[in-house]
Formats: sequence, structure tokens, C-alpha cells
Amino acid sequence: MSEDVEKLKFLLKPYDKYEEIPSQDLKSAEDGESLFSLMKKYGLLSLTKTDVLIDILMHTNLKPCATSIETFNQQNKEALSIPKEGPCNIKEDMVVEHFMETSKLKEIEEKMATTKFIALSGLLGSGKSQLALKHACKKRQSCKKGICWRISCQDMVILLNSLKKMADGLGLKKESKQNESISNEESLDLILELIKRELKEKDPSIEHLIIFDDVTDETKHAVEKFKNSFLKFNVKVLATTWNQTFFDETNLVAVNGFTEDEAIEFLKRKNELTAEEVEDYKELAKYLSCLPLAMYGVKTRMVSHRLTPKGFLKAFKGRKSTILIDKMLSDSENRKLYEVLTEFLNILKKDEVEEVFDMVLILQFLSLEDIPILFFQFLPAKEGSEDQALNPESFIEAIQKFSFGYIRGEDDDRYICTHLAVTRTIDCYTSKHREDKVRLLKNVLKALMWLLDKDNIHDKDYKRNHDLLPHAILVIRHYETLKKEVPELSKDFELNILVAYVYDLVGYTYNFFGMLKNAGEHSTAAKRSCFAIVGIEEDQIEELVSKTCVRDENYETWEKFAKREAEIVFEKLKNVISVPANMELLKKMALDYNLNTYRSQEHIELLQGYLGHNLENECTLTKVEYDHLCKNHLAIPAANHLGELFLYELFIQVFYTFGRRIFYLGDHVDYKTARDFAHALFLAKEFGVKVAEECKQLDLPDILYVMLTELSGTLEQIFDDRAKLGLKTVPHLDNAASRFKDLQESTASYFSFGVIKSGHESLQHRKICLKRLVRCYTAMAHLIPDENEEMKKEIGEKLHQCNVQLEKLSSEYSHRQTGVDLRMGECFLALKNFEEAKEKFLKVAPEGILQDTFDVKKSALNFHELLAVKGLINVFKESCQKEKAQELARRLEAILDNSNELEELSHFRFERNEYAVRLNMLKQIENIFSCILVVAFFMSYLYVN
Repeated sequence: MSEDVEKLKFLLKPYDKYEEIPSQDLKSAEDGESLFSLMKKYGLLSLTKTDVLIDILMHTNLKPCATSIETFNQQNKEALSIPKEGPCNIKEDMVVEHFMETSKLKEIEEKMATTKFIALSGLLGSGKSQLALKHACKKRQSCKKGICWRISCQDMVILLNSLKKMADGLGLKKESKQNESISNEESLDLILELIKRELKEKDPSIEHLIIFDDVTDETKHAVEKFKNSFLKFNVKVLATTWNQTFFDETNLVAVNGFTEDEAIEFLKRKNELTAEEVEDYKELAKYLSCLPLAMYGVKTRMVSHRLTPKGFLKAFKGRKSTILIDKMLSDSENRKLYEVLTEFLNILKKDEVEEVFDMVLILQFLSLEDIPILFFQFLPAKEGSEDQALNPESFIEAIQKFSFGYIRGEDDDRYICTHLAVTRTIDCYTSKHREDKVRLLKNVLKALMWLLDKDNIHDKDYKRNHDLLPHAILVIRHYETLKKEVPELSKDFELNILVAYVYDLVGYTYNFFGMLKNAGEHSTAAKRSCFAIVGIEEDQIEELVSKTCVRDENYETWEKFAKREAEIVFEKLKNVISVPANMELLKKMALDYNLNTYRSQEHIELLQGYLGHNLENECTLTKVEYDHLCKNHLAIPAANHLGELFLYELFIQVFYTFGRRIFYLGDHVDYKTARDFAHALFLAKEFGVKVAEECKQLDLPDILYVMLTELSGTLEQIFDDRAKLGLKTVPHLDNAASRFKDLQESTASYFSFGVIKSGHESLQHRKICLKRLVRCYTAMAHLIPDENEEMKKEIGEKLHQCNVQLEKLSSEYSHRQTGVDLRMGECFLALKNFEEAKEKFLKVAPEGILQDTFDVKKSALNFHELLAVKGLINVFKESCQKEKAQELARRLEAILDNSNELEELSHFRFERNEYAVRLNMLKQIENIFSCILVVAFFMSYLYVN
């Protein structure tokens, strides 16, 4: 059995025919069932796709099985031709469990049958969103081919992110990317055009449904624009809003909650009611304004406490909550709803333990939709508690007591969805107790710090970071609002550290979501928070440094400037750390981080290898495990300056993340912007040098900070020199090559916040060093004149050696193979090995890019694909296949034009024109030279005769 599994694994290896399955997933598969699950997950096996399975069966001498599948496919061809379902983000579990179908739902269905657009308008808690979702679910059952999508519209950031997810869901992820130079408004316009293009290509007979949920003053104009565009296609649109003036009266459906009869039907606990009981239920319904959100909670309370309507009203009226509401929400039309929700909070405060009630209060900081249950498990436990991990089940029960939210999904993939009325009530409830609000905010930031990670290689890690991103964004915005109300928060040492970390991770994760401008804004804010920690703004430090260091066009002046700035920042930070209270806080914060942080899958495997067993808590370290790592010099003990190192590394990470933006600018670089990023990379490197010196003085392990600051920072800048600092020269590249060799042989290990992340024997580290070395030699090969044959030959030999090593490493460590293929393609191109170069570039370029049938309208390129296509064009140019080069160049122009990459397009056209001009000049010189030869021949002929 195990032998058969190994055979299947061999046939499915990612470097072989089927590249879709990551090698780490293949390794973890232990039986045939898990292998088939992987094939299904990565699209290699389905009801209608069996070709890969047949191919494998043929290779394993199971031809009869393969023949049986082929026969079955042929006999059931019609049944297997199941129509493909359209993109949909609306699920049945988004509708509350005890949803009651009402006359309002029927009215919506009747109107939507005869019109293309309606807007549901009503008070908070009246059931607008639930009615829209229920209608969508019913519609989906009868029409699965169309798009069915819900777009959140609470504010412009949420709207943009929601529309970006829709574009991704439609297969437009690459094209809908937001570059550094594009505003949010321009991003919305781009996404609108992309979705319109997609709708044009859909079968016009298929109907689609789009819901714009919770339209506000801030988003109404943008929603109106999208709505009007969508209605030109076979799209029906539903909008929900609290303000009936947002849309035309003819399209409005007023949603005021249940009717009186529906309210009684919903609340009653028995089928037959006396006339007196009916009146009691009417009074209760009236008290609750017939709002479903209030009635769900009240019904739960009445059932659990065996209360009649009279008993409930008697218990509720005259409580403290009404006084609070009178003071804070006296003008609100939703007064009754807020009053009831506030009283529910009072009951929860009395009934639940402090940790559970804190979880409820924390909802105010998070997004309304899809809050991972995992998040609540990672909230800090009460001081002195033996068990750090909290059990979220009590919190779920508390939420369900009063219908403060509902649960979606199953097991580890459960999510909580709440309501705006709930979060507003909680916000009001805590607004008078600023200290408590700050305490809660710090706990939320700690949970995010422990959960977010920059390692996104594994699907599980990517999903966790992606799920938490919208909540982290909103938490940061709450912090900004609170800071305006309480300015002294900007001097809170602990809060600044937490905020800097979360800003940095949000900026980093936003990049993966394809929102580079928003990512940049958060990275900038992270850097600003770091300087707030040292108590001085960066501009002030730079002004101070500029008195003795002047930056010009030479990179050495930038290094010198960064070195001086790093010295100042380091000294000021040491002074801040030396305060006893700060030192104690950092020590605790760093240890808590190392014990509670959710480790990436790759990091877990590494730590388990060092420990010799699986982690006891699956994804976090216990104190015993941490102490074992410390004993073996694989982690830093809390007492051995861990707190200081934690803060130093945070600064390095923030400067590095900010500086890395230089590599995402593309070829159309504004060198002034690039220099801001280049400075941050120089600063990260020089600050890392200061930290390394400090580690030696403190007798700490040799921590390889240059893994970030040099290897993927300052040294990588040399290859493109986007900042135009005279970096890309043969001597600089030769020095860089020597440095890469040193780093490859380094015996230092890479630690992350005090815990080993990769050892010196790491295949990943060696692979990165080799990739950089290949780039060095490739760049040198381009710069060295053809006449210098000896040096060209020497570089060629070195390149060949690197390629052999990379090929071997790639078979052992397949992660980040795209970058390796690109570098090897560039290397072969420099060596004039055109076939090998073409083969490598084709591995990275979009499938079918050289075929006439390639669709340029639906093929936006990511960063690596763009480089690969340009590489192919250069292969054809230099191998004298001019027609192929021109055809592919035209195709690339069309792709860039269709995906609205205007700056990249103009830069590429400039390059093409420059090449054409040079080619034309060469032809003219050739013609002139030919004429000279003819004249010379003619003159010699005359002379002879």
C-alpha cells in the first residue's frame, strides 16, 4: 500500500508534469485518499476532469482501470456535462438559523420579478440584510450559472476591498491589482471597467444578482455609479440602506421589521393564545418596535428564563440602560433597539466571567463579517492565569444568548458575523470608560500580533492572514480615532509597539491582496510609529544628519547618511529601553510573543525537528519547549536581553518592509520615490549592523539579520538600481558576488524575534544566496564588453556552476521556484544559450503565450510573468528571430493596454522605440558602408582600367 502511495507521489511531483500540487502537501499525504483529495483541491481531479488520473493509471500498469474510467466517461457524457456554477460569495449559513419568511420577503420577490433594481430601506435591526441574503439564496437555487455576489458598503475602504474580492472571484485578480501610483477612486474605476468587461463576455441569457449591502453617505455615489453600469447588463441589483433618500422612491421597499401579526407569530411559545396573551405579545412587539434584531434576543431570553411577555417587560422597564440611552442616543430613531441591546450587555456583564464579557466588548473594534473564531482563542488571558489560550465556546454561547451574532462554517473554520447596531451599542457602552477601552484595544492588537505572520508560503498561513486582514485594518482605524480623542495615547510605549507591529503586518499582507497603495500607506504608518517610540520624528533626525552628511548621486553618500541616522535612532532607542518600567514591559511582551505566536507551517516543521517531537499545542510553543530551545541556543532566554532584541528587530522589520516597496515599482520608476525606499533599505541594514554589534557585546548567538537587510535588501538593489545611485557597475557586482558567497557559507542562523527561523544549513537560505549570485553574474555578463573574451568566459563558467547547484537545490527544495526559473533564464540568455533560456522563461510566463489563440484580453500579468515575457522577447531578438520578437512584443503591448497598465505600457513602448531607432541606425550605417564599398570597388575598377 505504502509503495503504491510513493509511486503516486512520484508521478505527481511538482517538478514533473503536474506543477499544481506543492511539494510540502505531497509529503504530508499518507494514503491514497489524501492524495486524491489533493488532486481534487488543486483541480487535477473532478467529475468532469479525469485525464490526469487516467494518465497516472497508465503509468502504474493499471490500464484496465483507466479503460473503465474512459468507458464510463463516454457512456455518461451527457450526465457529466454539468453546467459550471457562476461565482458566488453568498452561503446558506449567512441567513440566521430561525429565519421567518414574511410578507416583506414575498413583496421583494414579486418586485424583483418585474424590475431590475430595488433598495431596501429601514432602521438598523429591521432585517434588511437578512431579507436580501434570503432572496439571494432562494434565487441561487433556481439559477446557479450566474454571478451572485454581496458587496459590503459601510465605507469607501470596505467597499473597495469588497469589490476587489469580487474581481478576484471573477478571475480578475491580476488585473485588479492596485499599484503604488493609483488612488482608491482610480482603483474603483479600474475594477468597474474590469467587471463590465467580464459581464459583456457572459451569456446574455444568464441572469446575475448583485447586493450592495449597508450603503452609507460615504459610499452612495460610488454605489450609484456601479449600479447604473451593472443594470445595462442582465444583472439585477439589490441595495440595503438606512436612508431612504439615497435612491428613487419608485425603487424603494420600506423595511420596518415584522408586522404585528408576524411579531406575535415569531415570539409566541405555544400555538394557541388567549385574547389577553395576544394583547401582551402586542405590547411587547410594540415595545421592541417589531425589529427582528431585538426580537431574536428577547425570544431567546424568554425561552431560557421562562418569561411571559408581561414578565419580560416588568424585568426590563426602569433599568439603568434606559438612563444611559437617554443620555447618549436620545435623538436616535433606533432608541428602543439600543435600549434593549444595552440591557442585554448589562445581563452579560453580570452573568459571564470577565474574559468572556471582554470578548463581547471587543466586537466593537472588528469588521461585522466573518470574524475567525480563532481570533478570540488568541486574546490574552487575565494576568496570572495559568492557561494562556482562551476557550471561545463560552463566548459563542454568550453571543447566541441575545442573538448578538451568528456562527458560520464548521470546526476550525468557524466565523462570527455581527450587526452594526450591536457594535454601535458596545461602542456607546464603553465610551465613558476610556481606560477600559484602551485596555481592550491593546488586547485586540496583541491577538493580531500573535496571529499575523509574514510567512505566506503555506495555504493555511495565507488563509489565516487573509481572513484577519479586514479586521486588522478596522482595528487600526479605531486606534487612529481613539488617538484623536485621547492625544496622550501617542506617547503610550506599549501601544506604539503593538501598533507599529500590526501596521507593518497589515502593509505586508495588503501586498498579497494586490492593494499596493494601501499597503504602502500602512508601511509608512508603521515607520511613523517606530519614530514615535524613540520620541522624535524622522524628518527631525534627517535634518540633524544632513548637517554633516550630504546625499548626492553616489550611493556611498546614502550609505553614510543611513549609517549616521541608524546610530542616532539606536542610541535614542537604547535610552528608551533603559527606563526600568520599559525594560520590564519589553521582557514580558517578548516572552509572551514567543510563547503565544501562531507559528507558520514551515516554522512548525523546523521547530519540531529541533525538539524531536510535535508541538504540544500544535502551533504555539509551551514554556517547557521554549526553555529546551534556549538550552540548545536555538532561542534567547527572557532574562538575556530578549526584550531589547524584540524591539530592535521590530525596527529592522519595519524599515525593511517599507524599503522593499522599491522592488514592486516596476520598470516605470520615479527615481525620487525609489530613493525614499532605497534609504529605508540602507537604514535597515545599518541598524541591523548596530544590533549585531550589540549582540556580540551581550554574548548572544550570531543572529543573521542580513538575511533580510542585505540579502533581500541593499544587495538586491544593485541589480536594477531603480534609485539611480550608480550601483550597477562591474566592481560593485563583483563585491556583491563575494558577499553572497560569504553569506552562503555563513555559520550564523536566522532568528526571528528571539527564536530560530532557519539554520545556516537551510536549503532556503542557500537557494536565495545562489539566486542572487546568478543575478550578479548575469548582470556582469551584460556589462562586460564582448571584446573582453577572457572575462566573459570566466563569468560564463561561474554562471554554469551556479546553475548546476541551483538545479540540484531545486529538486530538494521546490519553494519559490518561479524566481529561480527567472534567474536561470536570464543567466542562459546572457550566455547566449537561447533554447535553455526560452525553456526557463516559458515555465514562468502565462501558459500559451506564444500561441496565436492566446487571449490578450483576459491575461493580465503579475510581476514575474511580465519579466518572463520580456525575457522571451529578448531571447528572440538576440537569436535573430525578429518576427517572433515583434509579434510577442505586440502581444505584450495588447495585454498591458487591456489591463490598464498605462505606465508600464508607455515604458515598454519607449524601450521598443529605442530599440527600433538603434536598429534603424545600424541599418543606415550598414547601407552607408555598402555604398562606400560599391564606390571603392568602382573607383578601383576605373583605376585599373
